[in-house]
Parts: sequence; structure tokens; C-alpha cells
Amino acid sequence: MRTVITGLLKGRIIRWGIAAAVLAAAGLSVAWLGPVHYRLGGGFIGNPAGSSGLYWSAYQAPLDSAGLTAALRVNVYSDTGTTAGLLAYSGADTLSEGIGQLAMVSNDTAKGSLVFYGLKQGATPQVKQIWTWVGTITFTSPDAYNVGGMMNVYSADADADGDGRPDPGAEPLFAFPLPLAVTRVLP
Repeated sequence: MRTVITGLLKGRIIRWGIAAAVLAAAGLSVAWLGPVHYRLGGGFIGNPAGSSGLYWSAYQAPLDSAGLTAALRVNVYSDTGTTAGLLAYSGADTLSEGIGQLAMVSNDTAKGSLVFYGLKQGATPQVKQIWTWVGTITFTSPDAYNVGGMMNVYSADADADGDGRPDPGAEPLFAFPLPLAVTRVLP
């Protein structure tokens, strides 16, 4: 029996096969030790304590199976009065939902942008303002992330070409940083 095993181990194919198996196992072991890669997707709510009193929600719909890109929808439900004051500046009285996209730029951070509209409610709502957010989300765990970036508020007149976004070079009426804390809605 020993001679059969020794004979097999002496064969070139067997030696190279064992070497390949050992290298593959070592590679998989190292991969498990690597950094966590977070994925976009799911329903989230803003933490009012970490979001300047805002109550809001976000829905990320993945655009690829790896969760590297996602469509983003954000709804704001209440605020501390700041939003109402900014809306009133241009005669608006409500903020539409925001729509945009996110793309992972590292294992824990995604860059993105959103567009909201400041509306004057009525039989036919009128767009009075365009709000844009450009920034990042940084995952702190699979179920939480922090938002950073700038919110810019433009007059609706800043969209002369009618594409729904401020024209290049348009000056915002207001610009402010937007730090927010977010947690996933779990079953």
C-alpha cells in the first residue's frame, strides 16, 4: 500500500494538483480576512437625533447584482422649521420626494446625488425651487450609514433649459452641509 501512495505522490500531475489546491485554499483564506464590502439596497430611516430633528426615509433599489449602484428615493416627513423657512423664501410650501443615484467608490463609501423640488401646492402645483444634494454615504455597519455632503437650494429660474436641474454656473440661493445618521429598517 505504501508503495502505491509513494508512486502516486511522485507523479507530476499529482504534485502540481496538490500545489494548486494548497494555493487556492490559501487564497480563499486571505479573501475571508479582507475588508468588508458593503452593498447598496434596502429601506432606511433617518435617525432624528443624528439628523438635526428630521424624520425621513430612503429607499435604495440596486441597479446591479453586486449592489455597487442603486437608484435612490428620499422622502422627508418633518423638520425643525428650517425647511419651511427655506421653502417660504421662494413661495413654496412643500418639498417633493428626492430622486437620484448612488455608486460605490470604495468598500464602505458611495457617492451620489439627489434632486428635490420646492412646490407651491394648489390645483396645479408650481415648481418654485430646485434642491440638489451631492455627497457621500459611508457605511458604519451593514445596517447603518452616515451621510455627508452639500444641499444646494436654487430658484426654479436657475433651470432655463428646462431639464429639471439647475443650469451649469447657476448660483444657489442657499447652500449648507447635510450630516445625517441612517439605520436600515429590519424585519
